Amino acid sequence: MAEIEAQIEEERIARQGLGVKEAFFGKGNFIRFVIAFVIFLLQQWGGQNSVGYYAPQIFTSIGFVGAKNSLLASGIYGVVKVVATAIFVFFFVETIGRRISLIISSLGMGTLFFIIGAILKTHPVSADHPPPTPPPASKAMAAMLYIYVCFYSMGWGPMPWIYVSDIFPTRTRHYGLAVASASQWLWNFVVSKVTPDMITDLGYKIFLMFATVNIGAMGLFSFFIPETKGLSLEEMDVIFGAISAEERAAHIAAQERTLDHEKNDARSSRSDSVKSRLPFDVNRWALKTDPIILENAYQAAALCEPEASHIVTINVDA
Repeated sequence: MAEIEAQIEEERIARQGLGVKEAFFGKGNFIRFVIAFVIFLLQQWGGQNSVGYYAPQIFTSIGFVGAKNSLLASGIYGVVKVVATAIFVFFFVETIGRRISLIISSLGMGTLFFIIGAILKTHPVSADHPPPTPPPASKAMAAMLYIYVCFYSMGWGPMPWIYVSDIFPTRTRHYGLAVASASQWLWNFVVSKVTPDMITDLGYKIFLMFATVNIGAMGLFSFFIPETKGLSLEEMDVIFGAISAEERAAHIAAQERTLDHEKNDARSSRSDSVKSRLPFDVNRWALKTDPIILENAYQAAALCEPEASHIVTINVDA
């Protein structure tokens, strides 16, 4: 409680005259905005939206020729994604942790994209003579895509939104989420615009490109960001350097002393209130009683209002 009160007091002071410049470049803030922007840049260039938005074309490129085959494979992809995301969010998001989830997710996605690219390189699909049914190599690549989206759903799918909501304090969260959303939609637009050309021009190399981004960029990024699982908003300021651990400890100690003082004052006020409402004969008896015993009786009565008179009367009879 004292830690929360200390944080509220710090935010109240810092919020006075808060402007855009201070919000973005204040102590400990800029790095959070960089993380919010970059994490969604990498998410969009990780390949999932290219596969998701252009799933029929992607599955056609790996051998699922014909509207029925490509659409069926695309539908299965969507179902797997929804189920995997729900399982992770409801059962594992607070168990594995943010940073570890992102690392495992990026390594898994990159590895599977490398496998798909290698299979497509060694078993190319003929555009002139497409097979009537998907060959084993195409089915293997489709299975890799289904496993890929499971890795995406356990990390780089939902986790960037969770991570961004973790790292910003209350006073700058609206700026932080605005930057994160803007980054997400900006790169979403760019990727969706260039994906059809990349599928046509790069062929199997598009999977190798996404694999490199997943491991070389997203994996390294995940390795260097701090873990936020189980940490409070108050601890985020210490992690990102907005305030030192020593300063926070001093603020907490000062707030604890203030709360204790207020608590004692409130108890004393209740005790005086009880004294003023006791019958005259009880207060007259109180003048002849041991002061320590009397004060204990008054305090006990103050904690149990409105039964105060009854409690002190019992002490009188005793």
